[in-house]
Amino acid sequence: MWNPMLWLLVVVFFLLPVFFYLIFWYEAANSVYKTTLYRRSNGKPQLWLLRGLLSNISTNVAVICLFPFGFVRRMWFPDPGSAKGGPAVVLVHGVYHNPGAWVYYRWRLKRKGYGRIYAFRYGSWKTGFWDIYQKLETWMKRVEKDSAGEEIVLVGHSLGGLLAKTYAGGRGGRGETVSSAIRRVITLGTPFKGSKMAVLGFGRLSKSLQYQGSLVKELEQYNPSTTLPCVALYSPVDNIVLPTESLLPPPGWKKEETAPLCHTAGLYHRGTFNRVLSYLEEGGSKNG
Repeated sequence: MWNPMLWLLVVVFFLLPVFFYLIFWYEAANSVYKTTLYRRSNGKPQLWLLRGLLSNISTNVAVICLFPFGFVRRMWFPDPGSAKGGPAVVLVHGVYHNPGAWVYYRWRLKRKGYGRIYAFRYGSWKTGFWDIYQKLETWMKRVEKDSAGEEIVLVGHSLGGLLAKTYAGGRGGRGETVSSAIRRVITLGTPFKGSKMAVLGFGRLSKSLQYQGSLVKELEQYNPSTTLPCVALYSPVDNIVLPTESLLPPPGWKKEETAPLCHTAGLYHRGTFNRVLSYLEEGGSKNG
């Protein structure tokens, strides 16, 4: 007879991914996105769903194994003695995650010569979006002080993308970037219009991200200047942000579809990282 720990592993690594992709398919099959999915997958959406499912299973292993690294303060700041010369890269994780989400990106960025890497950390429980945003503002003041004279690129996953977008747009909603140091905003799997899956979340923060909810409608006014390059990367089979149209950024942004992956797999996917890197290197130089 199976023990409780084995049952837990089966639920986390198999049943939950299957459950989320069943919901994804139900949503897609009952909308116009079904036609889009068939066309983009060359008539084989089942293969894309399978790729998404398998990426979800493998990503869950990565998330659990790397999560403890998020509590290590060295993950939050550049290595001591890191050379300036920029741009500085600020990474902002999503709901229920921590800076451990960026272990792969941090490693790859350092190998590519980026020494000034910061990872903003926040808790997802008993808090709200604007509480976290205020902490981000304080954090960014420190980053800008430490990186005086350097350009800064904001990279956000999921909710982290909404935080980055709001910061770059200025909370006043005037379309003005709060800092002239911000050179670019890059988002991964960001729910610009919220998600229907938010109703299944735990805590005030997650539930505030409901599809077309009051928070996401409020955030629509906080857009970066049209002169600031912004790009949104998203998966065609993202199983957390539903409907898929919620992944599409505001007008003026560039949008790019990644390989068919689950919501968090882009954090550990070589191809997705390479696309992020290409945008980091547009119009600027790296260290080394």
